[in-house]
Amino acid sequence: MPFEKLGYHITSPYGYRTDPFTREKNTFHDGIDLVKSHKAPIGAFVGGVVLYAGNGVSGTGVGGYGNVVVIQDKNNRAHVYAHLDSVAVQRGQAVGQGDIIGRQGATGVRVTGSHLHYEVRKKSSPSLGWVNDPQARTLEPTKYLNDYYAAENTNVYVVRTGDTLSQIAKAHNTTVAILVQLNGIKNPNLIIPGQKIKLPGGKKTQTLYLPKSESSWRVYPTNVAPVIGNEKGFLNPKKFGGLQYEVLGKPQAHVVTIQTQDFGRVNIYVHPSTGAVIK
Repeated sequence: MPFEKLGYHITSPYGYRTDPFTREKNTFHDGIDLVKSHKAPIGAFVGGVVLYAGNGVSGTGVGGYGNVVVIQDKNNRAHVYAHLDSVAVQRGQAVGQGDIIGRQGATGVRVTGSHLHYEVRKKSSPSLGWVNDPQARTLEPTKYLNDYYAAENTNVYVVRTGDTLSQIAKAHNTTVAILVQLNGIKNPNLIIPGQKIKLPGGKKTQTLYLPKSESSWRVYPTNVAPVIGNEKGFLNPKKFGGLQYEVLGKPQAHVVTIQTQDFGRVNIYVHPSTGAVIK
C-alpha cells in the first residue's frame, strides 16, 4: 500500500534509525511516521473494531502515545494510530477502510511535530499487544498492508482466446464499467489471452452510480479539501448514460474515493441530494 498515493509523506520509516531525541544510532522505530498536514483527517488503513480511543494512559499498552486509536483487524493484529490531535471514534465501534478515525496531531511524548505514528502489532491482547521489545511486537506496516490487500483481492480471471470483457462481466455478475475501473483498462474492446483481470468480490465492495442526467461532476485530489476551486477535473455521466465506480474509501461524510481513467484516484462529493447512489 503506497502511503504516498493516499497523500502522506513518510518522515521516518519502520526499522533502525538515529533516535531523533537522544541521537543514538541504530535504535529501532516500531512504526512509520506519516505526514499530511496538521489536523488533516486520518482514514483507517483497514477495517475492524476499535479497541482503544482516547488519551494513551500508562499501563494500557499505549501510554505516552497521546490521543490514540487502536483497531483490531480480522487477523487480530492491532493497528495503532498515535499522536492524534483528536479522535473521531469510540471503543467497540466497527469501522471500515477509509473511515475517518481522527485528525493528525502532535500529542503525547517523544513528538517532534505534527504527524501520524502508525504501527501494526502482532497481537491485539493483552495490553493491546504490547511487549517491551519494539521489533518483536510489531510488523513492517507497508509489507503487512500490501499482503493484507493482496489476500482480499485474490479473485482473478485469466483471459482466454475469444473472450470479451462483456462476456467476462456477465459470467461473474458484474459490469464492464466496473472491470474497466478496477483494472485501469483504457480500451475495453482490447484484451489479450493470458491477461489477468481482477474481479470484484474478493472483499465486500460498494459501487457508486452517477446519474446520466449530469454533464459536469467535480472530482478532487485526495490530499486537498473537496471544495470548489480544488477540482482536478470533471466527469460527464450524461455522455456515457451514467457512470459506475467501485468505492475505494470514505475519507469523510458524503465523500468517497474512486479510481478514474482520466484523473486517477480522486475524491468525489456524493451527498444524496446530488442524485448519486451507493450500493
